[in-house]
Amino acid sequence: MSSRRSILALAVASITVLSACGASAPGARELALEMVDTLDVSDPVKECMRQEIADFGLTEAQATGFSDFDDVAAKAADGNEAALRIMGDFQSALAACN
Repeated sequence: MSSRRSILALAVASITVLSACGASAPGARELALEMVDTLDVSDPVKECMRQEIADFGLTEAQATGFSDFDDVAAKAADGNEAALRIMGDFQSALAACN
């Protein structure tokens, strides 16, 4: 696994865990944006990732059982398989920016 892919996987995992920490934690989108800002990648890659974060949403099928992106992240942290697949899709969308 490349170092960029490893960093990206760590960022998505961090978003999942931190957003499950409760009401005091920032939302999953805000955490994702903050993580992108810390990555050692070019500005165009960061901008692409920011756009993917802004555009990321649940399909009608994915929305079954989830209220929003924060709910998906929290349920992924608890091991929910559907939520983990959605977070995997999110990671793939971000990775495509590289």
